[in-house]
Amino acid sequence: MEPLDYRARAVLARIRHMLDQFSMRLEVDWDYDVRTVLSDILKLAMGELQFGDGAPVDRALLITRGGDGELLETGAGWSSGEEDLSFSRTIVEETIRSGNSVLCEDAMDDPRFQSSESLRGLNVLTLLSVPLHIDGAMGGALYIERRDARHLFGERDRKFVEALAETIAPTVHTVLQHQKHVRELRQLRSRNEAEAQMGHIIGQSTAMQRTLELATTAAHLDRTVLITGESGVGKELLARAIHTQSPRAQQPFVVVDCSGLSESLLESELFGHVKGAFTGATTDKIGAFEAAEGGTVFLDEISDASMPMQQALRRVLQEGELRRVGDRNWRKVDVRVVCATNRDLSREVEAERFLIDLFHRIQEFPLRLPSLRERREDIPRLAEHFVALFGERKNPPVRGLEAETLALLSGRDWQANNVRELRNVIQLCVDLTPSEIISPDVLHRVLNIRGEESTESASAAPALEEIQFHPGSLIHLDRSGIADLIRSVHEETPKEQRPWALMQREFGGSVITETLRQTKWKLRPAARLLGLSPVKLRTEFRQWIEYLLSHFGGREEEVADRLDMPLEILQRKMKDLGIGDEIADPDAAKGEGA
Repeated sequence: MEPLDYRARAVLARIRHMLDQFSMRLEVDWDYDVRTVLSDILKLAMGELQFGDGAPVDRALLITRGGDGELLETGAGWSSGEEDLSFSRTIVEETIRSGNSVLCEDAMDDPRFQSSESLRGLNVLTLLSVPLHIDGAMGGALYIERRDARHLFGERDRKFVEALAETIAPTVHTVLQHQKHVRELRQLRSRNEAEAQMGHIIGQSTAMQRTLELATTAAHLDRTVLITGESGVGKELLARAIHTQSPRAQQPFVVVDCSGLSESLLESELFGHVKGAFTGATTDKIGAFEAAEGGTVFLDEISDASMPMQQALRRVLQEGELRRVGDRNWRKVDVRVVCATNRDLSREVEAERFLIDLFHRIQEFPLRLPSLRERREDIPRLAEHFVALFGERKNPPVRGLEAETLALLSGRDWQANNVRELRNVIQLCVDLTPSEIISPDVLHRVLNIRGEESTESASAAPALEEIQFHPGSLIHLDRSGIADLIRSVHEETPKEQRPWALMQREFGGSVITETLRQTKWKLRPAARLLGLSPVKLRTEFRQWIEYLLSHFGGREEEVADRLDMPLEILQRKMKDLGIGDEIADPDAAKGEGA
């Protein structure tokens, strides 16, 4: 094929120079909008674009891979007379699939695309779609069309547009990299801000982030807060963080454990006493409420308070006043109260062990802290935090944990004491490890010393009695959703995207994942339970993970969240199954039949 003529090379040189200048002036900040930048790039190129016949193009689109790895999105557009950004998806998909340019000199009569719904819907007479190679991979397409029958595209135009795509590709790559980096920095800033706002509480799981967002709101409202959750989930830590971020932050934060004191001692601890109020009261003493004047009182395990104490607390919350033990005078106090319990207070009210009036007064802003079982993805960060906390005290210091150790920690239920239990396990691991990195053997030894089952032995728990299910009781289908899926099928839909294949993949993958969860992510026990050969299960599980990686654009964190699987275990399984980094490219995933 003959080379580009002098005029075409001159046009491309001007475009290249303008894009170089554009890249140097490009500002990347928190408000960086990749669509706007891509649109600017395309406008620069189109402003200089000239074809051999001198006629302008009607529309040009720069199309890049969508964020979810499957859909194609219009990254930017330029039009000589309208803002329409629609395009022939069939032709663009063919361009990206084959890696070759598609030239339709007469789009309406081209036998290759006569069945294309997207092309029939466009009033296009001639078009060009050329691949956009970005950093050695297929990154999208440059799509140009005309609607004038007097000026049809030809081979010379195809060659020119291919050279144009090659010219703008490096700048597009830079812009997309900026988008990736800004997104990562935004996420990092958001995470740091959330931790700073909530006292450096570690928790990036969806369940924990939901609670922290509510806690941030509660901090700025002068309401009584009730924090519920299992033992060891960090209720006092959250209460202290709420106080730290509240307008009362410069005033005292006073903690009272309602479960650790007798009724008489608790009364004195909360409200204080006067000299001579009881034997041993040799001086006046202020209680927690007066000591926290202007600040916050945290009442831990408030459900353990006796009925008389509950009545006294109700008075403080209702009237803002108290009376010291042995005193006749009422004293005004200005405090905020945060309460915590590991019990269901509504049931305590039903059992008449807790005053209903007090229950409603302390539950002005309820917060529930999830158990560690509900936030498994936070376990690796928590474990690493505790290693850093205790590891520096040892000589030589302990630096971290092996990936398998993290996977074992993430697979445990931590039902006894949640984060506090994890903290104690890590502390003992640091004490006993002979090296700088905590190995699985050290973890097993620690669990044995603590009299607990290891993860491996826990997977061998006795099976339940056989349960009989009636037809239709196991699966609940979204009939309207399936009907919409069926109606969306057209002649061009590939077999792997049709309803039967989609439903098989979704259902089979979900059953395999749940079975693996029951067997602590061990493939062979899961295969035995499902009645599959290990080879069959490995194949099905591999295809399920590859499909999810393709769907989420290779983002392993989102795949782990979809599977409700610790990220470290997902990465270990990917390595075991031979799933390489290339699956992060959605085209590669599709090429393997994921």
